[in-house]
Amino acid sequence: MANPIHALNDNFFYNSMLARALIPLLPTNFRTPIRHWLDKLHEMDKNLEEMAVRNDYMWFMLLMLQSKKVSEPFNNIPPHELMPLRTILSPVVYEEILTATDQNMAWLDNVNEHKIERTLPEPVSSPPSQFLDNQPLPQNGIICYMAAFSDQDF
Repeated sequence: MANPIHALNDNFFYNSMLARALIPLLPTNFRTPIRHWLDKLHEMDKNLEEMAVRNDYMWFMLLMLQSKKVSEPFNNIPPHELMPLRTILSPVVYEEILTATDQNMAWLDNVNEHKIERTLPEPVSSPPSQFLDNQPLPQNGIICYMAAFSDQDF
């Protein structure tokens, strides 16, 4: 059987990294409170109950960040002591976030239905002097190739 503390920590740190990656997508006025919340949640590791509360907050924060809609309790700096999320959260806010998340994640339902078969072109064998001639050229932007040479045998 898996260690519950290990499982809670793994889940929390995974969600925490996802949340940190989503912060830059938020309006600037929400970034500071969210960072304070993340710092507060990272401190909550004293016992199993505290860690479970921490994970609930983290999960709900991640839902908000995915929907790009921040509301209570994450729109303000976190309080000194956190109560369980279910005791402080209004059912209306919870429903709004779940609905917004469902709308933003609807594309996932269609991913398996519309699998695109991609085939790679056969590699072209040519001498090194013709390498660039065989490479695709972008319509916009630049293309850069780098080569590394060594006289050591491995």
